[in-house]
Amino acid sequence: MFTAMVLACAIGNVTPETCIEAHDTYGPYKTKEECVERVHEMIKSMALTVPMPMQYTYKCEKSKGIAL
Repeated sequence: MFTAMVLACAIGNVTPETCIEAHDTYGPYKTKEECVERVHEMIKSMALTVPMPMQYTYKCEKSKGIAL
C-alpha cells in the first residue's frame, strides 16, 4: 500500500515558509502507479488553488504495518 504526498514550493525561493506540504486523504493505494496517478490529480488541484508559479515534488511512501 502507498500513500501520496506532494510538496509545492514557490519557484526561486525554496524555504519552509514558501512551501506547502499536502497529504492525500483518499488513499492508501495498492500500487505505486495508482499512487502516482493520485499525485498528478493533487498537483492539478493545487495549481488551480495557488496563484503563484510553484515547483512540485512528490513521493509515494510505502505504508508500514499490516494491510486489512
